Amino acid sequence: MNKTTKFLKKHEDFGIPYLYFVIMICTVFGYILRYAAPEAYSSMLLIPYNAIVKQEYWRFFTWIFTVPYEIGGSLWMMIILPINLYFYYSIGRRLEMYWGRLMYNLYVIGGFVLIDIFVILGGVLKYNLGLFNTGILSVDDVYAGVDIMRFVYMSIFLAFTVVGGDGIVYMYFIIPLKMKWLGYIDLIILLYYFIIGGLFTKLIVVASILNYFIYFFINKKRYIPSPSDLKRKRQFKSSYKPKSSKPKDIKYNSDGTIKFPGSSKIIPPGYGNPEGISVHKCAVCGRTEVSNPNLEFRFCSKCNGNYEYCSDHLYTHEHIQ
Repeated sequence: MNKTTKFLKKHEDFGIPYLYFVIMICTVFGYILRYAAPEAYSSMLLIPYNAIVKQEYWRFFTWIFTVPYEIGGSLWMMIILPINLYFYYSIGRRLEMYWGRLMYNLYVIGGFVLIDIFVILGGVLKYNLGLFNTGILSVDDVYAGVDIMRFVYMSIFLAFTVVGGDGIVYMYFIIPLKMKWLGYIDLIILLYYFIIGGLFTKLIVVASILNYFIYFFINKKRYIPSPSDLKRKRQFKSSYKPKSSKPKDIKYNSDGTIKFPGSSKIIPPGYGNPEGISVHKCAVCGRTEVSNPNLEFRFCSKCNGNYEYCSDHLYTHEHIQ
């Protein structure tokens, strides 16, 4: 593991606990405020003109309590809303389980900070160019702050489609779709907003996508195998021979120990491991808990057989059918 990965693993319990749940609470509070106190809700939006020119700096923090999309009086949207919130709740929970609390906190809060920085830079640019005055305000000067949480959720979803890209989600509980396909759709939607949006909308979209690429750069070794990893993978595949028959019934020696069928050096599945042999071994790179004590190992439920993978290859390997 590189220094960044070691640091994150060592301090993975730092940060706000259950941040994904906190975000859901903020969104629910935003919906209540949106329809119960619309004037108070409007004062929380990150409207670039108000935040920069009128110096309403609290807007750089309160937009976290705004809603990702309007539901209006649509019964269908009211039904879909709790389903969507639970979906994003489960995504955040799984990301925190995989990344650790600290990495998830850095990703989400880092996205908040990037959006604020980009909006401030855009506001300073427009102000210096003399375009920020009440006479020539554009729609983007006001509207850009309305749907920021939508882009935050899309950024979180984009990260999850990479981590769990082979997972299946059922649209409307009927249509099966792979997460990586939805990730491509997510990118297309972000590109659409970037094309049709004004300056601030473009900056917010760029900040949302850039947040993921910063994370990818920090953790690139977890997704891009090194030449040594590829070599170990080839050696493992070339040396692997599938068993032609099931192990025979258990037999015992005179001293009460298990008598293994065939050579005493071969241990069939289910008999355990004698002392001196590793318990865990990655089916991709061949590393064990003996050679790499800091690695974590998990079995893959989608592979046809009992194949175990290290944390670097659990979500990136090709499933064995």
